[in-house]
Amino acid sequence: MGLQISNLCKDYATPVLRNLDLQVTAGEIHGVVGENGAGKSTLLKILSGLTLPGAGTVVLDGEPLLTKNPQAAHRAGISLCSQELSLIDNLNVAENIGLRALPGRLGLDKALLATRCRSLLSELQLDLLPGTMVGSLNLAERQMVELAKTLNVQARLLLLDEPTSALNDQQAQALHRVLRERAKSGASVLYVSHRLNDVLNLCDYVWVLRDGEVVHHAPSGQLTTAELIRHMSGADALTQRRKDESGRPGPIHLSVRNLLTEKMQQPVSLDCHRGEIFGLAGLMGAGRTELLDAIYGLVPHSSGSVVLCRGEERIALSSVNAAIRSGVGMVPENRASHGIFAGLAVAFNTTIAELGRIATRHLLKPRREKAAVEKLIQRLNIKSEGVDQPIEALSGGNQQKVILARWLHRECSLLLLDEPTRGVDVAAKLAIHDLLRELRDQGLCVVIASSELQELLTLCDRIAVMSSGQLVRTFDRDEFNQDTILAAAFSTHNSAQVA
Repeated sequence: MGLQISNLCKDYATPVLRNLDLQVTAGEIHGVVGENGAGKSTLLKILSGLTLPGAGTVVLDGEPLLTKNPQAAHRAGISLCSQELSLIDNLNVAENIGLRALPGRLGLDKALLATRCRSLLSELQLDLLPGTMVGSLNLAERQMVELAKTLNVQARLLLLDEPTSALNDQQAQALHRVLRERAKSGASVLYVSHRLNDVLNLCDYVWVLRDGEVVHHAPSGQLTTAELIRHMSGADALTQRRKDESGRPGPIHLSVRNLLTEKMQQPVSLDCHRGEIFGLAGLMGAGRTELLDAIYGLVPHSSGSVVLCRGEERIALSSVNAAIRSGVGMVPENRASHGIFAGLAVAFNTTIAELGRIATRHLLKPRREKAAVEKLIQRLNIKSEGVDQPIEALSGGNQQKVILARWLHRECSLLLLDEPTRGVDVAAKLAIHDLLRELRDQGLCVVIASSELQELLTLCDRIAVMSSGQLVRTFDRDEFNQDTILAAAFSTHNSAQVA
């Protein structure tokens, strides 16, 4: 008995899970690993009722599993610890832990609730009082409370998605001891983690996902972290870069020195050149977005400096306004909420960053605006019904092109791009890649953060790798490949062995 998954499929804009087959024997802990976007979290969301599959079957202990919503999953004996914490700040620790199964028939039995809470906290070696308000806890304590909440039910199937991302080694060891005990009691456990040493030391078996498919599976004793990284990367000769793809980069254009923010673990220093595409790689939460936001001025600096270099001139970038005035453009990760001006036209979204070129004596000139926007629409091959079309009526890829057009209209010399091709189709992605190469060849400095490693390998002249809020290594084009980048991305996660 246990968990059997057959031909599981799920599509969003593109396929996320493709005919996935996976089995977990009752009483065993199985690890699931893969790069960002491999389908790991989607798999757990389907099993826990947070989303529905497109096709396929799931059987738990010999019975078909029909989890149309989280409540149905709870009734079926499934308990999920998600990456996104589901705690309620204005409830105390005991109330959060017991929320799924509050004791008492006629009213809440607070004494029994506190007793159960103390037992779980003791198992996890968490020194907290049941009455402590969750809003006062730090991130590691909150994650431990989330884990206690997950373990508070007698689950047949335990699902854990990056459960130790905020924990130290001692806390992770305590969790692992509890999971081994639950498995001995007959529970099936699916454990998703970027900490590959944890996976190999804890799990009985490991499944490797890539692009929504199982590409390798084996007992953990037959694997090493290097082998897991190799299976996860799946190097494709078609995506290897040509060494003659670009010329020599120009002078340093962006200089970052000892930059530190609240979320960064160590100061970051880097230089980016004109005529260069500089990549930022790393696992989810590694600090790529935080670094880009800090360079642009969206996140305050605890220390350090960001300087734009123009010949002998040095321009300090201390705020968003200073960055924009100095010719820095930003394409944010979340296009819908931070990129476009919904409800407004393509023309407005294109020209908003630089109105001076379409105005005379502070009065906008519609003809001049239309001509400028139509020129950019043609250059970027933006599919629209005209400059007056509302931007939300465009496809995601064309919306992204409009945001890029905004900074071309501004004539920026430095572009900061966070996940510039997320959620766009293949044709739009290739068009954006071609545009970025064109801009590089024209002498712009382009900094791109992406969770798609192959995108960085295809585009970039150099790649810096972030890991747990640190910049751990920078690779020249002749040095990097998928294995070396992934190994660097996992380096801080695997720095300590967990028993």
